[in-house]
Amino acid sequence: MTWPFENDTSAVVKRISNRSISANRKRNLFTIITIALAAALLLAIMLYGFGTSQANINRTKDTAQIVFTNITQEQGDKLYEENQIDWIGEFTLVSTEQVNNSTFYLQYGNAEMFDAQGMTYSGNIPVSANEIMLQKSFLKELGYGTERGQTISIPLANGQTISFILSGIINVEMGDIGSYMGMVSKEYADQQNGGTATLDYYVGLKNAENMSEEEATNYANELAKSLNISDEQVIVRSDYFVTMERGLINSDMYLYLLIGAITFIGSGIVIYSIFYISVAENIRSYGQLRTIGTTKKQIKKIVYLEGKKLAGIGIPLGLIAGNLIGYFIIPNGWNWLTSLIMTVVVGIFAFFITMFSIRTPVKKASLVSPIEATRYTTYQGGATESNKLHRTISPLSLAKVNLLRNKRKFLLTIVSLSIGGVLLVTVSTLMVSYNGVAEVRGKSFPFGEYQLELNENDDVSLSQLQAQNIFDDDFINEITALDGVTGVKRWYSIDAVCNVNGSRVKNVQGYTKDEVSALEANLLEGTVDYDTLVSQRGVVLLQDRADDGYCSASLGDIVEIELTNAAGENVTEPFTVMGIVSNYQYAGNKKCFTMPVTLMNDIMQADCTDILEISTDSEKTTSVENPLLQIISKNPGLSIYTFQESLNYYTYQQQFMNSVMLIVAICIACFSLINLINTTITNFLSRRQEIGVLQAIGLSKKQLAQMLRYEGIIYALITTIFTVCLGSGLGALCVNAIRVANPYYFYEFPWVVILGYLVFLIIMQIILTAFMLNSLKKHSLVEQIRVTE
Repeated sequence: MTWPFENDTSAVVKRISNRSISANRKRNLFTIITIALAAALLLAIMLYGFGTSQANINRTKDTAQIVFTNITQEQGDKLYEENQIDWIGEFTLVSTEQVNNSTFYLQYGNAEMFDAQGMTYSGNIPVSANEIMLQKSFLKELGYGTERGQTISIPLANGQTISFILSGIINVEMGDIGSYMGMVSKEYADQQNGGTATLDYYVGLKNAENMSEEEATNYANELAKSLNISDEQVIVRSDYFVTMERGLINSDMYLYLLIGAITFIGSGIVIYSIFYISVAENIRSYGQLRTIGTTKKQIKKIVYLEGKKLAGIGIPLGLIAGNLIGYFIIPNGWNWLTSLIMTVVVGIFAFFITMFSIRTPVKKASLVSPIEATRYTTYQGGATESNKLHRTISPLSLAKVNLLRNKRKFLLTIVSLSIGGVLLVTVSTLMVSYNGVAEVRGKSFPFGEYQLELNENDDVSLSQLQAQNIFDDDFINEITALDGVTGVKRWYSIDAVCNVNGSRVKNVQGYTKDEVSALEANLLEGTVDYDTLVSQRGVVLLQDRADDGYCSASLGDIVEIELTNAAGENVTEPFTVMGIVSNYQYAGNKKCFTMPVTLMNDIMQADCTDILEISTDSEKTTSVENPLLQIISKNPGLSIYTFQESLNYYTYQQQFMNSVMLIVAICIACFSLINLINTTITNFLSRRQEIGVLQAIGLSKKQLAQMLRYEGIIYALITTIFTVCLGSGLGALCVNAIRVANPYYFYEFPWVVILGYLVFLIIMQIILTAFMLNSLKKHSLVEQIRVTE
């Protein structure tokens, strides 16, 4: 506000600010790029976080809230008469077949089911009994193209062949390797089920987004009662209501906020450094303005106006880029309202950080007095006395003097470079410390590189396959005779139901005498002695699986095991919990109980081998695969799984988030690089007169080049020391923290990243030195000495 008796100097302040901006184009470019990068990165991170939640909501809101399982079509038809039901998806698994050692699922689903599952397709959904939709990958395996209308013959493991007319292509790949699906018509499903198939009906309610789970449950129970549907056939999907109630905010958002905060801290330091250097270089100009009557308040306005104008350019550019990045990263989660709100929030936050970053430089500019300004030099700090009568002047000593003349600027540059380096080293430590091989060994392949597994399906059960004694001595000998195979390991399990303390859990593992030591190493209480458990009919509780909520048992509890033995007889026998173990490595899915193989084989009346794991010579692993495939092609009841496939899966899961963090670390390192370039070039421009004087008294071009290179090397070495010390320490802390949730992280020092970062800094300094020397060549020595501030 300007009082009536005051002169309005705002126009003059703006003019001076504009001229200052015009005179500092290099600084402006660095500042705008820094602000734009920071705003773009933060907005992209936040849009990705909210986009992930929005995509999940979008997927969930189109899914069913209620499922009526295995009900008759007569009951299902009455659902269509309900006014509160918006849509109904029909589904049933018609059969499970073995085709070329792959599992093939024949399923029926209507158009609404396709939409609800997000399954896209080309062509038509099957209507007639002889029509089918298949995946491209399955057609390729069968040797067919993708032309619709062709007849597809599918050879089954039992020797039969089924034929269909291809009506369409399913654009979905199965999650499990060697698994495929085919969608058939309702007519075919009825034929395979004796005339009328029972179906699962997935129900989408009108206005479900505004309903509570309790309201949906009450409606589902009332509807089931009126249609004579039992309670066991009614499922109310709690995950739908949890997702819709939670909305966009989830636990992952805190991680995105943390990454965004780190990003802006790094960019704020760079912005602060740039303006601090700029103010220092313009101290004499501010002093001259003070001599002609400019007040402290007006000096502040001049510098603040510069910051606002640069922010006014950089922030919009960053917000535009951030929106584009956010959209292309996760287009399915894009929401205009969320994008608009986050754009405004990030824009305000970016402006606040920018203004806060230049607060100290502004204060420094306003406090300068005319007398101090005229005597101002880039050398800072008091003079130190020395007892030496003379000092050796060398390129190295001159480099040290130059860097330490303004300790604050020197430290700011080191801190800025170190932040980027520390984050880069920390994230790299997490990436190199993850041991995918250890996780695969711990979870899936404790012994070898290939697993042959009995593949039960609708036509044949696990006990029936075990009764066939596929893994007999002849089969084992054929496997071990292959070139490159170094050993085989049997893993045992049975398809049984365990009843204990009111809970029912499926499947039981078996262990041999040579596994007792591994069980004893993880024994929590009781005993796992093989002979004791055989004589007293005991079982061992696997606590890890029990902790997942599948069962609850203590020492001495009785477990009733129901199974169908190899002879087809239904058997129920009691066993006693005699031991409890944890962290037990086993091939295949986790189970709640394990027992001695002798007991298992006795009650099953057959060898209970379920998985045969094959170890190979590391140099011949890949060459073993084709002979193995040829052997199991003769045994339709077998499926093959590989160590490499599991390793690829686990590695991808763990490295995805680390890759996101690595991108953020690289961006922050870019901020640091901008600050380094700005500091080095600004330093050089302010010293041209000084360099000219040194050259006039005998400093050679070679010595000048050495001096500039030494400055860069000092920056690089000190930054690397800070990066190594802080980055390795922080990396170790992060690895130890992550090991609580994932024990397959083992600290490793990222030597390659450290050396790469050091080399990169040195190369940048070499480039900057070459630039500065080339700039000096354009001016004569007299012109350099005549340079004025």
